[in-house]
Amino acid sequence: MLINRYLNREILTPLMTICVILVIIFAGYSATRYLPDAADGLMTGTTVLALVSLKILIALEVLIPITLFFSVIIVLGRMHSESEIIAMEACGLGERTLLLAAFKISLLVAVLVAGLSLYARPWAYEKSYWLKADAEANFDFSRLKPGRFHEVGENNLVVFLEALDDKQERAEGIFIQQYTGTNRKVTRARQAWLETDPETAKKVIVLSDGYHYEVAEDGSKTKIFRFKNFLLPLVPKEITSIGYRRKAASTMSLAASSSPEDNAEFQWRISTGFSSILLGLLAVPLCRTAPRQGQHTKTFLAVVVFAVYYNMTVVAKTWMEQGVVGSFPGIWWPHLLLALLLVILLRRPVR
Repeated sequence: MLINRYLNREILTPLMTICVILVIIFAGYSATRYLPDAADGLMTGTTVLALVSLKILIALEVLIPITLFFSVIIVLGRMHSESEIIAMEACGLGERTLLLAAFKISLLVAVLVAGLSLYARPWAYEKSYWLKADAEANFDFSRLKPGRFHEVGENNLVVFLEALDDKQERAEGIFIQQYTGTNRKVTRARQAWLETDPETAKKVIVLSDGYHYEVAEDGSKTKIFRFKNFLLPLVPKEITSIGYRRKAASTMSLAASSSPEDNAEFQWRISTGFSSILLGLLAVPLCRTAPRQGQHTKTFLAVVVFAVYYNMTVVAKTWMEQGVVGSFPGIWWPHLLLALLLVILLRRPVR
């Protein structure tokens, strides 16, 4: 039917436009997270670009449903304000036609979002964890900027360099701090350089002519000694495992797990498709406006509804992870409330 093709085109055009804009904004936000590490020499530019791309892929499961929701709101709001809906009703085409068009597009989007959430998202998380571990393993003095404090990886290692030589192979005026949870180790050396053991492939920082301090957190003991050469081991160059990461685990392994955190992650993944359909359908009755009232009249209301709904889903996931709620209602109660709101709005008479 011609009206269906018209509605599909009108909804899909802003959907793609808004989605591209949101992706660009999110990419810029993600880049600000990693660019300081690249500027400090903790990551290469290639690693930053790969991490930003993976972050975008992870975020698409949220960005696409948002885009669908507001695209339907914008398009139908314009049609209401320009009396196109009245013309459709005069031809015998009621709100059922709008719901059917929104449902078809929402179903297509739901399949795409479900695929992203079930398969692409864990793959992207796994790749990002490997990239971060590799960047930490390939820590090198030659990439660090003098005069700054650098926090290296997740090892609670803080490094400060006063200067680098012309070849950027040796550092001068070294300050290194390590925190193990029970004591704090501080090392001050005149010079330092990086070496790799050819047999074990382990990296070590060779510190020359300095002092080493070990201070217990409870103040029970303090060690101070002077050294000529001191070896500070780092992580191995070759990373063999990143350990168990819930967000990178396969969907099948999460389904077989009895852990509340794994169950919450599993329910989150399978709920994204249903969420897309609910948002696409909710936009139809939510954007009802009187003729010539203004096409953006309900936009603010739509923002509020989505913000409340999304925050409730985050709270529901957190509660399930903490054991506040069980597998049922789990994280489904915000979706049930959204479905109830949809039913109430659809049963409300059209003015």
